Amino acid sequence: MSNQPSHQPTFCLTFDFDAISAWLGTLGLSSPVYVSRSDFAANVATPRILDLLAREGITATWFIPGMDADTYPDVCKRIRDAGHEIGHHGYAHEVPTSLDEPAERKMIERGLESLDKVLGVRPQGFRSPAADLSFNSNRLLAEYGFTYDSSMMGHDFELYRCRAGDVVHPDKALEFGQEIDLVEVPIGSVGDLVFMEFVMAPPLVLPGNADFEGLGRRWVTDLDYMAEEVPHGVFTPVFHPVAIGRGGRIRLMERLIQRAREHNARFVTVSQAVADWKAATASPSVDPGATAHA
Repeated sequence: MSNQPSHQPTFCLTFDFDAISAWLGTLGLSSPVYVSRSDFAANVATPRILDLLAREGITATWFIPGMDADTYPDVCKRIRDAGHEIGHHGYAHEVPTSLDEPAERKMIERGLESLDKVLGVRPQGFRSPAADLSFNSNRLLAEYGFTYDSSMMGHDFELYRCRAGDVVHPDKALEFGQEIDLVEVPIGSVGDLVFMEFVMAPPLVLPGNADFEGLGRRWVTDLDYMAEEVPHGVFTPVFHPVAIGRGGRIRLMERLIQRAREHNARFVTVSQAVADWKAATASPSVDPGATAHA
């Protein structure tokens, strides 16, 4: 392959294990059809993905809501026992922007309690359900001892430090808060659910009618760009078993993995990528819980 990068790209396969929590907690959908989609995600798609990862020799990062750990403990234990990293993904797939600070604390604590009770793990990382954060989220994550968040989109391929205390004004420039000791592993380059799954929960309607082959080519194009233009970057696709694990769609992930191997990418967990980045980056002298605006 021409134009080989001068650095080895990093590839972090990540999965949001959204079973019943996403339908019930975020969308309020609890009919037998949505429970069956939860069963598919947990009992069919996830084992299918775990088998693929085992064949490929890849250790991934799984963000698991506490409710789903409580509901489907056996498959969550299989994820853990295969050596994959477990991250926090809320309890009932709550949207942080809809929570006041006490409720957001409760969400974090309930998720931690379930992951500890079912899996015996204390996660280093957090990914927000519904890909959104409140103005309290980063400060709270640092306070609870998380090493990283993987919810934001301030870059597509490079890690950076989160801020706390941003102030947004409707009529003047945004006031930036202070960097804190919480690393952001950005998302936004590759995702599956909103393009692949049909959801009708007005006002939210996802048609689920994407050109899957075209979507897979777009993922490969983004990976090629990173390998050629940001060769020190971290590629962090966000997959959901209910979407990428259904039928032939898993072949798209297989092709992406193969392309990464052609780029000589190293496959690591998100926490390992964060540790490598922190080792290569001078730590700022900040209070982990500090904000610029008390």
